[in-house]
Amino acid sequence: NRLGYEIKRDLTTFSKKISKGLAKPKSKFITQMLYGILAGNKVHLSEIARSLNEAIPLKKTIWRLSRNLSAFEEKDAVMDNYISTVKKQVDEDHAVIVIDNSDITKPCSPTMEAICDVRDGSTGEIKKGYYTIEAAVLSKGKKMPMPVYEKVFSAAEEGFISETHENLCCLKSLSAHFSKTCVRTLDRGFDGNEYYKYFLRNQERFVIRVKKTRNVIYHGKTWNIMDVANKYKGNYRMDFMDKRGKKIECKISYIPVKLCDHPTKDLLLVAVYGFGKEPMLLLTNLKMTE
Repeated sequence: NRLGYEIKRDLTTFSKKISKGLAKPKSKFITQMLYGILAGNKVHLSEIARSLNEAIPLKKTIWRLSRNLSAFEEKDAVMDNYISTVKKQVDEDHAVIVIDNSDITKPCSPTMEAICDVRDGSTGEIKKGYYTIEAAVLSKGKKMPMPVYEKVFSAAEEGFISETHENLCCLKSLSAHFSKTCVRTLDRGFDGNEYYKYFLRNQERFVIRVKKTRNVIYHGKTWNIMDVANKYKGNYRMDFMDKRGKKIECKISYIPVKLCDHPTKDLLLVAVYGFGKEPMLLLTNLKMTE
């Protein structure tokens, strides 16, 4: 009972923070939705309604939640309040923001709204589903990831432009809420000229894992990035612990390079040896001391 009381109290406090400035009915609706999702562990309105356990017929609770949800237009205000709460838990001068693309496959639901063909990241197979883009910022204490952006989209959805457009919308949202000094970290899916152009134009710090086919300018000449990395064997050593607690000894090289599309911008190629037969390659505009 005590644990349940503390959870409800914390949930109510959190709900008040993110619904600041909203009318009381809207604020109450947010609290009920959050409680219903946590208690029922599902996002279906029927399960949320059951978790509320109101003394009225279930279908009336579902109808009320559905009506309030369709009429809810304060999403931006709630998100701004939520980001303000999150920013109190991070060191914005040195915060790390993790940005990643993923997918949701629905092989048993081929008639869902705007469902499309996606590549299953775990199996490599083409299945029916949706794409996702999400971002999380690491807290300054325990380095816990706190989500700050998430969107599900589909190529079959009306008004869809491209995956690059959706990714740039995520980056623009982060630019609006976080400082340029936060380090944006991204996987190989973001190794594209549009993203480098965005970060360099906005003077935002980034670390991007690079594909092995990329060319860079090294000592005034165009080289394949793997050929540049293989010229070095790792001047620095750094040890890591993997998920199983095994110690991994890594050697790291820092190599000044430039992008072919941005020959005036100084970047750093970071080659990390120890995670496989070939080095893991990163491109960043951070300095070695950072």
